[in-house]
Amino acid sequence: MESTHTIFLATLKENKNNPELLKLIGELCFELSRKKIQRLKDEKNIQNRIGELFELYCKALHDEGLKTPKAVGKVIDGLLRASSHDKEELLYKTIYEKEHLEKSIFTQKQQIRSVIAHTFEVLENHITHLQGDTQEGALLALNDAKLKGIEMLGILKETAQEAILTTLEKGSDVKDTIYEITKNLTFITINEGDFTYRRIVDISRTVIEASINIADEDLGHAKEILDGAINGAKDGITKAIEKFKNDLKYAPTEEMESLLETDLSILRKELLKVDEQFITMLEVLASQTEGISASIIKSMIEEMNSSVAKIKRAANDAKEVISERIDLLKEEAEKRFESLKKDVGEFEKKASAKVESFKNYEFESEKAKQVASDAKKLGFRAWEVAKNMMDGAVKSAKEAIKKDEK
Repeated sequence: MESTHTIFLATLKENKNNPELLKLIGELCFELSRKKIQRLKDEKNIQNRIGELFELYCKALHDEGLKTPKAVGKVIDGLLRASSHDKEELLYKTIYEKEHLEKSIFTQKQQIRSVIAHTFEVLENHITHLQGDTQEGALLALNDAKLKGIEMLGILKETAQEAILTTLEKGSDVKDTIYEITKNLTFITINEGDFTYRRIVDISRTVIEASINIADEDLGHAKEILDGAINGAKDGITKAIEKFKNDLKYAPTEEMESLLETDLSILRKELLKVDEQFITMLEVLASQTEGISASIIKSMIEEMNSSVAKIKRAANDAKEVISERIDLLKEEAEKRFESLKKDVGEFEKKASAKVESFKNYEFESEKAKQVASDAKKLGFRAWEVAKNMMDGAVKSAKEAIKKDEK
């Protein structure tokens, strides 16, 4: 400490008239203090040393007639920088690594998307060599597989738009068909990735945005389009939450090990906000359009409080199941910990005995064409799936009426 006092005092004497004296005090306090604490590991010792250095610097300033609030302020700045220097270095390193990791994750996702798209293209080319019914069935299977991966392929919005346009072209059961389309797309897409609050909201927003774009152009069907799309997306969310709840409820404990208790706790809280966030998302979308959709959506929001209750009920049920699984994970962790302690105890006994005995994306235009082509095919398939469900429901209803009449 004596050498630090000597250096600091000598520097003050030599630079009393230096216009940069205050800046010099701050830098000198930082450098001298950093060297004095860099080998200390315990935080208490570091803070004790910081206090000692503060008194030392202030005494030197007093002895040289420089103890002004500004000079003491520079001493404090230097000490603060010194005390947090190592942690700041670690923070900057971590931030750099995080950014590098995020770029790597993005690149890998793009590569996976490219590989999947290329594989679909190869399969589609080979399907053309198949015969008759086999070719037709293979195309249906391929398009169904694409529907499950539309989020990864990055064409969810385009697919929803094409499916809605196909429905309008066919011209019948517009509202109900669009309802089935958006419910299926929302449900399938949510289930094809991580079950998170953010993804649920983003996916439903994308699907509804697609319907808004078309509704603002087709004024005659705008109400039917938005009614079907918004209610379809809402019920798709409900269905996805219910599936997650059931999957979680009956999942074997060993399959739960990849789910961190903290992740489940966060999800449990976030799911309870999905109904409110759905309404908020609709309000934002309504405010962003100047077309007819704005007034229709606002009117729907006013009538929607009771219908979003289904999302809230599903979320509440899922919350209870999540709580049960968290408790189960805790119990399993405690059992394993007790077992581990026992094993460690046995190991220590054996080890002691041993010690004793031994003593030792091509061009953008082409990409756009491909996206449009894929979206058109998948949009038609999404409409086809929804229409089949509608036709099946109508048929069942007619049969039930015939039975009642008999």
